[in-house]
Amino acid sequence: MKAVMGKILIVDLTTRALHEQEIHEDVYIEQIGGVGLAVKLLTDMIPAGADPLGPQNVLAFMSGALTGSGSLMTGRWMVCTKSPLTGGWGDANCGGNFSPAIKQCGWDGILFTGAAQVPLIFISDENGPRLELAGELWGHDAIETEVLVLAAWKGKKKPAISCIGPSAEKLSLISGISNDGGRYAARSGVGAVMGSKRLKAVVLSGSKKITCANPEKVRAASKRYAEAVSKTTIPAMVKGRHLPLLGRLFALKTVFPMNGILAAGILKKWGTIYNNTTGLLNGDSPVKNWGGSVNDFKKKNYVKLDPDLIVSREIKKYHCYSCVIGCGGICDTRDMGTAGTHTHKPEYETCCAFGPLLMNDNLESIFLCNDLCNRSGLDTISAGSAIAFAMECYENGILDAKDTQGLELRWGNSDAIVALLRAMIARRGIGDILADGVALASKKIGRGSERFAIHSGGQEPGMHDPRYDPMMGTAYVSDPTPSRHTIAAGVYYNVSRIWDFVSWAPSVKLPYAKAREYEAGEIEARKLLAGSLLKQLLDAVGGCLFALTTGLNNWKLFDWLNDATGLTCSPDEWMEKARNIQLARYAFNKKHGINNSGYKMHPRMSGKEPLTSGPLAGKSVPLDEMAMGYFDALENKL
Repeated sequence: MKAVMGKILIVDLTTRALHEQEIHEDVYIEQIGGVGLAVKLLTDMIPAGADPLGPQNVLAFMSGALTGSGSLMTGRWMVCTKSPLTGGWGDANCGGNFSPAIKQCGWDGILFTGAAQVPLIFISDENGPRLELAGELWGHDAIETEVLVLAAWKGKKKPAISCIGPSAEKLSLISGISNDGGRYAARSGVGAVMGSKRLKAVVLSGSKKITCANPEKVRAASKRYAEAVSKTTIPAMVKGRHLPLLGRLFALKTVFPMNGILAAGILKKWGTIYNNTTGLLNGDSPVKNWGGSVNDFKKKNYVKLDPDLIVSREIKKYHCYSCVIGCGGICDTRDMGTAGTHTHKPEYETCCAFGPLLMNDNLESIFLCNDLCNRSGLDTISAGSAIAFAMECYENGILDAKDTQGLELRWGNSDAIVALLRAMIARRGIGDILADGVALASKKIGRGSERFAIHSGGQEPGMHDPRYDPMMGTAYVSDPTPSRHTIAAGVYYNVSRIWDFVSWAPSVKLPYAKAREYEAGEIEARKLLAGSLLKQLLDAVGGCLFALTTGLNNWKLFDWLNDATGLTCSPDEWMEKARNIQLARYAFNKKHGINNSGYKMHPRMSGKEPLTSGPLAGKSVPLDEMAMGYFDALENKL
């Protein structure tokens, strides 16, 4: 099979032995690559009952099957492991420039086993792969680590670098892995696993050629997509202050058609932060630890998070490898107390987790929290959620000033938010408890604090409310990696037009009544199945979720799969391979004692404790029934 490298590298950090292993073509044909290849390898390599922070766990850095093939928006890399946060399958996804570097070194994945006695870095360049002492790099933040590695680099080609910060070194269960100055593989606690192995950085500088079966066809489809994205713009007269109107439109009882390519224009102009205000007006954005609404975080608050205020600080747009949208940005923060003068633009998830979720409208503090998390390695979703949990405990008398070392954890207290985040990074006082996430923190604190611990399966949810998008909520409780907002959603499905390609995917004829999305039945179950399997394809090929949202009629995933690999599979056949990947992720969980009948979600998130105001007032979602329908579809489906 073309496009893949045909082998992986296994690095034993205990013995410092390196072993190159060829992968048979039949494995690629069935597993594709990326997460698909990783789940097969890790299921065999990690013994049942292995401690996620012990030497028996495996940490896999995986490139995608389409990365480097000439296809666009296929430059994401994956980290796969047994999650210390959930105890089951863990994977995290990241952009930047690291994915092609893995393949340019000659492998589709680099798998780390064992644990070093002293901190090490892994290097692969023109002199081959090797382990070296991390030396003084241990203890530096993630951004500093990259700067120091680059300053000392003497190789012929500038390397791609992934590394961890102090939170991962201190084994925070909500820490991730950085590349490209603060782009993060943030979820599942993958940073803690890297820290437990005393692996500070992975530095790659290879020049191997990546093959493609039909490069002309791949390039032609890429050219058409690039032209479509280039032509899609949001008029200059449309400002951030107009986005609440979009939110109100999305809050209507009828779902209207939207051409997916329009998402490219929105992302080019603002990036994900377009949802800073849009999501509050339609109910997508959680407020006050999931217990409030826009009626609590009012216009006087949310106008301070207008995405135009953030974009005004951009000094340049940021594109991941093979990206033609460029949703990211580098911002000037020299007046905000950040450790450096420049930082990656905060994403919507970060803005919400440190904004409305905490009733905080201080944009400067959100920039600072973003920088602190990028440097330390804390996942912004989980970190903000842990602070929201602590604040509600404080407001209800479960925690007091003695517990918090004098911090007044009142809603919206931006100084206390920043101070508590610093304590979490240092693992100091109450911060030490919160640094492992809300599930473990609530067990340690006790005293009824579990009432305010918002999570599913041990992981904090993305900043998107199931009471607004039931399909996403069902994915929160049914996917092998719970609480992930990137798995499937009604809005993703509607713009993907997957039904035009896959025979069993339910067709969506817009407009339709929003109420249909709250009905547990075969149609919604099959839609969730299609969305979930599409995500497995994305993570097998290194694809970007935002490309999917521009529509498969524009972003030619199935064409690229055939033209790059040389296979001749129908979309139904590719989705069957994705189904096998998804089943393998469930099988991994079963091996490690995780019940695959669905995770339990905090009742507040599904509306069992319904909101009394705002666009989602009185809304509830039959998540248990919807999850059962999904599992039936997964088993019997197609």
